[in-house]
Amino acid sequence: MADYLANVPLEFLTVCLGVALVTFVIGYAGGRQLLARERTFPPSEFGNDTAILKLVVEHAHEGLIMQDIYGHIEWSNPAYSRITGYSAEEILGRRPQEFILTPENQLQPEDIDVFRFDLSKFQSGTEELILNRRKNGEYFWNQLTFAVVDGETEEDTKIILICRDVTSQVEHVKELEDARNRLKHQAEHDDLTGVANRARLSAHLQEQIASAREGEGKIGILHLDLDHFKDVNDSHGHGAGDAVLRHVAKAMRSALGDKGLVARIGGDEFIAVVSNPVGPEQLEALGNQVLQGVAEPVKVDHHHLRVAGSVGLVLADASKSSASELINQADIALYAAKKSGRSQQAWYTEALGAQYRQRRQILARLDQDLEAGDLSLLMEPQYSVTLRQIVGYEVSAQWLHPSEGLVDPVKLLSSQEDVKRIEKIERFALNRGLAEVKRLREASNVPFFLSVNLTGASLRSQGFVEAVDRICNEAAFLPNDLVIELDEKIIRFDEPDGLTGVVEDLGQIGCKIALDRFGGGHGGAGQLIYLDADMVKISPDLINGIENEDNKRELVKSVIRLAANLGLEAVANGVDRPEQAALLQEFGCTRIQGKMISEPLSPRLAERHMREFELQEEAL
Repeated sequence: MADYLANVPLEFLTVCLGVALVTFVIGYAGGRQLLARERTFPPSEFGNDTAILKLVVEHAHEGLIMQDIYGHIEWSNPAYSRITGYSAEEILGRRPQEFILTPENQLQPEDIDVFRFDLSKFQSGTEELILNRRKNGEYFWNQLTFAVVDGETEEDTKIILICRDVTSQVEHVKELEDARNRLKHQAEHDDLTGVANRARLSAHLQEQIASAREGEGKIGILHLDLDHFKDVNDSHGHGAGDAVLRHVAKAMRSALGDKGLVARIGGDEFIAVVSNPVGPEQLEALGNQVLQGVAEPVKVDHHHLRVAGSVGLVLADASKSSASELINQADIALYAAKKSGRSQQAWYTEALGAQYRQRRQILARLDQDLEAGDLSLLMEPQYSVTLRQIVGYEVSAQWLHPSEGLVDPVKLLSSQEDVKRIEKIERFALNRGLAEVKRLREASNVPFFLSVNLTGASLRSQGFVEAVDRICNEAAFLPNDLVIELDEKIIRFDEPDGLTGVVEDLGQIGCKIALDRFGGGHGGAGQLIYLDADMVKISPDLINGIENEDNKRELVKSVIRLAANLGLEAVANGVDRPEQAALLQEFGCTRIQGKMISEPLSPRLAERHMREFELQEEAL
């Protein structure tokens, strides 16, 4: 800090003045010695040099003291008394160490008694910054500059000290340092939770890896992500969400203690870095502690909220890893934990990494095909039991998987992580489906409807309803002939983001709404009361076995009766055998689809099927 102060221009001037004063004092001391020996010099042009020197020294702002080789004060100027609060008489013959040191820096009396200046260390120009105490007990920062006046012997040597009170400058520097530290802390820490941020995490990992390369060492990573955190924000507000995040950060810090660093890397994701863990058992124990701490209730207003999380674990050789690799591996392990049922821990393994790399390659290929529109369309006909003819088609997008052939690409994706991909796939099915159904209409002169299954990925996209209206207009297809099928499990009436508003808007432009897979165990009959639907599609799980199982038969009959009472059309999906079709007709079901009518077909085969299909009378 002394170096820093010396660079300040004002201080530079002060030092220059101090050096000048030292020169004067040295001359003054020498003059005294010469006068003592009764040697005389001619008067200078200024007159009395000694008087001038005395005047300068007495009015200097810097304190000056002259000491013998043992540190005893032989003389001091008035400024030294102003700075320290001690008069010249009080300190004459004493050493500064006896009265000016702070209690925490106080020397033992025996050490003071044997003090002697080491002239190899204390040379002219030597500087020292030290915290001293005035007579009234007040602390101040003392900038010392030493000057040595050689005598005829070492015993005659005098040490002159320039003392400057630089307390204000030191405090200013300290304020700057504190400001820098605050800015550094803000740049490296998360404002909400107080733990490290992504930038600090990356730097910390780099430090750990760099130090490990000089020797041997392991590094452990715990990657935590909360399960269904969005529900907290939606149901209780972002204030509650913030409280939960602070709770999670506290739980992680408590579990980790001084074993490593905790960082929030975004949203509800946290990473803990454990330096030199004892082994996998320690990491698993820490992971369990974290999950248990996170699961503790969080009090928000008058509510006690409970959340859970999933943890990905990594134990690696630090000298053979990079920061990005470690975070990527932890992310892969976390994904595996979530797939295994959430509120779980999962380890990163090489096999898991290979699966992830393969998945990335597959998704990259899917992205290319999505960009080029290189998907296929399958069309599954729906049959009207009352009209005795095919009346519409449910369409779905298919993708040519590199190794598995044609697959439903949506089933390869995560509804939370791959929203944009799913939206593109569903938009393809809608656009291409409209074109193909329109072509079949023109070929048969039958007003077939189009049915397409959509998820929250499409319904939550900005301007979706307007886009559907525009697409129908461009295809000269009435929205009344478009059926939007929604899986019952994505509709929630007790949640702010339960999609009911979008469903109402779709109905406003004329689209039909079908509640798909009804009876699959995800929803309930109460949905039919609140959802402004037009039809109910009974789940294939209920249809399968109705000819042999009394419970299923009664349940299907109740669903069809309930739909009729609410003015909804009942559609049975997964009708594969004539016995099932006959029972459904008996129960009052008006429309069926399944293998008995046809499996999903390509557009070309769908046209041939449309021309050739005729359901045998005995089938119903």
